Amino acid sequence: MSNISVATLTLNPSLDKTMYFEKPFCLGVLNRAKSSIITPGSKGINVSRVFGILGIKATAFAFSGGENGRIMEKMLKSEGIPLELVKTKAQTRLNIKMIDSEEKCTEANETGGPITEDELDELIFRLKKATENTQLFALGGSIPQGVDKSVYYLLTKELRSKGAEVVLDCDGAALKKGIEARPSLIKPNLFELSELVGYTPEGTENIASECKKISVDCGINILCTLSENGAIYTEKSTSWYVTSPHVTVNGFTGAGDTFLSAFLYEYKVENSVENALLFASSAAAAKVELPGTCLPDRASMEKYVPALSVKKI
Repeated sequence: MSNISVATLTLNPSLDKTMYFEKPFCLGVLNRAKSSIITPGSKGINVSRVFGILGIKATAFAFSGGENGRIMEKMLKSEGIPLELVKTKAQTRLNIKMIDSEEKCTEANETGGPITEDELDELIFRLKKATENTQLFALGGSIPQGVDKSVYYLLTKELRSKGAEVVLDCDGAALKKGIEARPSLIKPNLFELSELVGYTPEGTENIASECKKISVDCGINILCTLSENGAIYTEKSTSWYVTSPHVTVNGFTGAGDTFLSAFLYEYKVENSVENALLFASSAAAAKVELPGTCLPDRASMEKYVPALSVKKI
């Protein structure tokens, strides 16, 4: 894995402010937080952060604007993340997560942007140039104002034409269009998969069946995370299911990104679906135990592996 170069793209990065409440969160009244934490966030950036913990310098390509952008940049530099940031007139967004005593998470995310055409062109130019020495690109997250929903389709097509492997983690119209460019892997959660297939499949066998249809029809692999119910990985007509341990929830945000990064890392090292799923599920659970978008160290990522199991579906 140390010989494989990785880059990530985050079109809509954020600062994530997570607030913790001693009582159940109630709408329409004052809810006083007992504590809060601010961390850099959004999919591509989180993937770069996890790879960094695992010893891989994954360059993070992203937009950065205003004071929030400066804070985000400072935090990422302190973690040793290689950065390719394009400055924007628009302020980097602030996302607020509120976790109450019942472990329920209420979120309020800013839209992000608007991004100008010149700003987008500059980031895309830098990303394309990176194909000269980068093999694996992880593209993901929401799309800010000013950027067309087809952006992931166009970028996936361009990067693949230059011989790069592309992993895509987005939702809605962007995912539906992006699949047409044939990324190597997509990583929907159950809600995002449901949007893709037009209904909510129930039970691991039904979920796996839908994943197999997409995989066979589109020629892509699918890693579908199911929150506390584990995850399903599909290659063509074969699916694997991994369990998830029960843990105390302190921070939901970034769990899926941790799962994806740990899976990619371990799969490249061991070339084993089973080992990659076990490591990824354990790592995601360890992340959920931490506040905000704080990430676990390598030892913590591995701690639940003995308690997990994988089976073919």
